[in-house]
Amino acid sequence: MPELPEVQTVVNHLARQIKGKVFSDCQIKVAKMVSPKKFKVLIKNSKVSNVLRRAKMIVIELAGGQYLIVHLKMTGQLVYVNRRGQAAGGGHPIKSADFAITRPNKFTRIILNFADGSRLLFHDIRKFGWLKLVDRAELAAISRRLGVEPLSKNFTLKKFQDILERRPNLKIKQLLLLQELIAGIGNIYADESLFMARINPGRQAKSLTSAEIRRLRSTIISKLKEAIAFGGTSVNTFVSSSGRRGHFVEKLKVYQRSGQKCYRCQSILTKTVIGGRGTVYCSHCQK
Repeated sequence: MPELPEVQTVVNHLARQIKGKVFSDCQIKVAKMVSPKKFKVLIKNSKVSNVLRRAKMIVIELAGGQYLIVHLKMTGQLVYVNRRGQAAGGGHPIKSADFAITRPNKFTRIILNFADGSRLLFHDIRKFGWLKLVDRAELAAISRRLGVEPLSKNFTLKKFQDILERRPNLKIKQLLLLQELIAGIGNIYADESLFMARINPGRQAKSLTSAEIRRLRSTIISKLKEAIAFGGTSVNTFVSSSGRRGHFVEKLKVYQRSGQKCYRCQSILTKTVIGGRGTVYCSHCQK
């Protein structure tokens, strides 16, 4: 599933293209993927004011206080295609001989047309993704169920310490994945941040020293920012609308590198399961 940097990359691409555009109509091929039932009526003539991100969701702000929330889930792509067939956006790579990211195909579940002839295509192999039209109060309610944004000014050292104290007995890797505590971090960036902070992912949150807490917070922020700068990570999880994969995959130190040598100490990286998620770490470097 795309994590914070991958979703932010999609948001950045879309924001440059669709601000100010007006939705004219839409085609819904899988009804369960949109809500409310009057989606087609409500989206018509809505003007895009902004494109934002909350956690792992794309939030398209519409004039008049409405918001179109898009979640790519495991295999979704949200792609903007202009009248010349050029694209912006992205999501999970789809490997199929008859798949074209800029054209409707058998994996296209929703088509949102703009008045100027351009459109948004929502491709999704497994149909887990969704689109939801909400008002400001509904968006606020959804946001309250999610944790702090790790790249926001609210993710202070004090806030991070408070989060760790709320779930002291959880393994630190599990805690980082809880979206109600910290929004947007997934398996990739939890593993990478813990490696850079030299912290064993299986340690309980309460065992971290003050110095380790400061170091982990700093590495979370720096890793997420670096990943955004490189266009996200692509390990069968993300591709831009042009078909380019995120280059942060080349920067990965531990994620999906079990059995290979640690870049820091040359020890063999270990794979284990924590909270039901595959976890790779260096037993020598991460204590």
